[in-house]
Amino acid sequence: MKKKKISTYTLILLALTAAVILFFTIAKGKSFWSTDVWAGMLVQFPEYGCIALGMMFGFISDFLDLSCIMLSNLGSILMLNYLNANVQEGMSNSEVGKFLIVGIMIAFGITIVGSLFNSFLVTYMNIPPVMATVSTQMVWLGISTAITHGDTVTGVPKLYTQIGHMKFFGWLPLTVLIFAAAFAITGFILNYTVFGKRVYMLGNNRKAVAFSGINDYMVITLSLTVGALLSTLGGLIMTSTMSSAKADYGTSYIMRCFLILILAGVDAGKGKMINVLITTFTIQIIATGVNLFTSFNTYVASVIWGGMLLIVLVLTTYMTDDGFAFPFIEKLKKNKLAKEA
Repeated sequence: MKKKKISTYTLILLALTAAVILFFTIAKGKSFWSTDVWAGMLVQFPEYGCIALGMMFGFISDFLDLSCIMLSNLGSILMLNYLNANVQEGMSNSEVGKFLIVGIMIAFGITIVGSLFNSFLVTYMNIPPVMATVSTQMVWLGISTAITHGDTVTGVPKLYTQIGHMKFFGWLPLTVLIFAAAFAITGFILNYTVFGKRVYMLGNNRKAVAFSGINDYMVITLSLTVGALLSTLGGLIMTSTMSSAKADYGTSYIMRCFLILILAGVDAGKGKMINVLITTFTIQIIATGVNLFTSFNTYVASVIWGGMLLIVLVLTTYMTDDGFAFPFIEKLKKNKLAKEA
């Protein structure tokens, strides 16, 4: 059995990650490697990590869903409204747990309904997925704002907030284990199931999928639904961690997830789980590292992320099986050969 070789692209991402760690080690050695800093990283990334996994299905299938975070917020708000109406003080954990299960089912149920509506727009109505989901994004945001009047919904049961703050061995958050499970399930679906293979096929050539007898509408619907459910999982983690829900929570995560997936090389018909994992951690390291500089504002992280994206795009544009073929280097080689001749 042949061993799988690490791709050149993955090596580039690892080198960038090492460079980022080296930079913050030199600049902020003691504070960067403190236990509190790394514990904070473990708490923060599962929220948008799950959302990125959900958006990965849209990237690969070429049917991107931009409404998933707002739909997740709507589900979280309806869940908390249900819990606030039914959970009373003095209830035992078992009683609260029953309502909590129903509340979570409400959140995921709203996600499924919203995903089916998105699927209807992009399949039967033939509206481009970006335009369709940008529109529904505003619809979900509008409904959430109307329900909450723009306010933050609080009153989260203590049993639910414990999910976002529980740690094993004093350092390992439960949310990291939830992300690990979501990552494993996503990897299994994409790499070892018929549906996963069809998602990649859909991104490569939708017409070929249709002509091969595969129900492309069903693949699109499932892709949008599974992706939205993973995003909702990230939203539920965020609700538990922040002990509240709001119509516009997670707005900043949209571009962060975009960056994670683009840096990871995820595109129509292609994408590796290991690359997504590497870039998720890299983005979190940068976000945390920048906060260690009191003279920097939070937008400095965006500058660094943009710089990394440019580097990766340049390198991958001219990457070949034999190495890198930069135009100016190839021109110098040709001139040298011409002179020697």
